[in-house]
Amino acid sequence: MSKSLGNSPDALELISRYGADGVRTGMLFSSPAGNDLPYDEKLVEQGRNFANKIWNAFRLVNGWSVEPLPQPIENKIAVDWFESKLNQSIAELNDLFSKFRISDALLAVYKLVWDDFCSWYLEAIKPEFGKPIDALTHRQTIAFLKPS
Repeated sequence: MSKSLGNSPDALELISRYGADGVRTGMLFSSPAGNDLPYDEKLVEQGRNFANKIWNAFRLVNGWSVEPLPQPIENKIAVDWFESKLNQSIAELNDLFSKFRISDALLAVYKLVWDDFCSWYLEAIKPEFGKPIDALTHRQTIAFLKPS
């Protein structure tokens, strides 16, 4: 993109439509290391959708009623599985950041959140409609969502 050629999008307009996080994420999606890609606004939209996915996952978990029940074995297995995936991803992210591969690091986070956390983990621990979740699983899930 070049301002002198006039083919650069107006960043403030994009932020007003997609939010700052969506624009940041979209810019990283459109610029993997070593490649020149034309700007595509759909990537900014994808960035906004990713930010919304994280927010909606947090709202879902925060909306569950919690009771001091024993942790079901299925939830313990799911928590242990995701914790393992998270630790693998952290090691991968540290390696990517050390190599300044920021776009690849974003893609790793995207896959972890979208595929592993939202599509698998939350579905595995989600309580039946109208029923509470056990306090331990809820606390562990909130810990996954909050930065340490």
